[in-house]
Amino acid sequence: MRLQLHPQNPETRLMRKVLDVFAAGGVVIYPTDSGYSMGCDALSRNGVHRLYHLKRAMKKYLMALMVRDFSALSEFAKVETAAYRYMKLLVPGPYTFVLPATMRSRRILDVNRPEVGVRMPDSAFTNALFALSPEAVILTTAAKIKEDDDFIDPSDIEEEYGHLVDLIADMGPIPVNPTTVISLVGEAAEVLREGAGPFPGTESRSIVPGPRLRHSDR
Repeated sequence: MRLQLHPQNPETRLMRKVLDVFAAGGVVIYPTDSGYSMGCDALSRNGVHRLYHLKRAMKKYLMALMVRDFSALSEFAKVETAAYRYMKLLVPGPYTFVLPATMRSRRILDVNRPEVGVRMPDSAFTNALFALSPEAVILTTAAKIKEDDDFIDPSDIEEEYGHLVDLIADMGPIPVNPTTVISLVGEAAEVLREGAGPFPGTESRSIVPGPRLRHSDR
C-alpha cells in the first residue's frame, strides 16, 4: 500500500494509519532527513526479524533505533554526560550515533553486539510521527536491499519494494544523502562515515579535543 502525504504537513489521520501499520508489526518505507528509509516497530519481534530478512543480501548495512528524544533513548543506549552534551549540539539532524547498548536493546534487537546505533532525525514525517506517538521506537535503515538501490522517487520505490513491505509513506522525491555516523563509544568522538551532517570538528563539539576521523562503510 502506498499512502500519499502532504510533504510539509502530513495529515494526522493518515499518520495514524502509518502508526497502525507499525503497531501491527509491519515494515514501512518512509521519508527522513537523509532520504527514504525502511523500518519497523523496534519492540515487534516479528517486525524486527522481517526487516533483518529484507536486508540479508547486503553484506554491510547500518540499522539504528530512531527515537524522539534523550528520554526515550536512555532505555536503549548508555549516554554519558560528555556524549549527551556532544549530541545535544547536533540533534535533531542527519546523524547516526553509535553508543554502548543497554541489555534491553540487545535483547529486543536479538544481537550480541555491545553497541547500538541511534537516530533523532529532523523531517516533517518523523516530527509528525513522534508528535502523535512520543514513545515510539523505530528500527530504521536505508530503503535499499541491494547496494546499488538508491531510489529517490516513491514510484520507483513502490515498483521495487511494494510487494515486500506493508506501507510506503509517499512525500514526493527525496535525494539520498546518508547520515553522518559518529561513534561515541571511546574517549573521543570518531566519525565513521561522512554524510549529510556537517563534521562536528570544532572544539566545542568534541568530547575531547580533536575528534578522530575514520572512514567506514558500516
